Amino acid sequence: MAKGEHLVVVMLEPMPLDQEFEEWPLHITLVPWFPAKDKSKLDDLLAKIAGEHPKLKVTAGKKDIWGKRNQFEVNLINDPGGLHRLHWDVYHTLERNGFPIHQKEHLGDKYRPHFIYHPDNSVKKGDELSISKFALIRQVRQKKTGRMIKAVAKEYNLK
Repeated sequence: MAKGEHLVVVMLEPMPLDQEFEEWPLHITLVPWFPAKDKSKLDDLLAKIAGEHPKLKVTAGKKDIWGKRNQFEVNLINDPGGLHRLHWDVYHTLERNGFPIHQKEHLGDKYRPHFIYHPDNSVKKGDELSISKFALIRQVRQKKTGRMIKAVAKEYNLK
């Protein structure tokens, strides 16, 4: 196996800790991929962030097109502000503490929370979503096959 990377997401469908998957379940990305050499420091930082943010509610919004080649249909998230504050805190805390985030073009002021649309999704436009935790996802690319194997490494409960 090659070196792993991590990201921080809000899982909209339950996923047991350490259960490996390739296809993403419903989720909202808070920050995309970053290397994490000091896992203890990362755990401390994420636990502190979670303890400073209250549980929040957002609403599944309208459909939009996403991606460099407009290849993904997504549902945008209507957020009264709590999700954006959580995103900013995770993003800036990780960056300031030696966890450089990749793909920064969609972070900060350009952050547009969303989830991938699929007709079979359990979440539909207008549904209220209660967010009580976020998850650290680890991902490893297998050298022989190139498959990206992911798993929920840990969940962090909001206060």
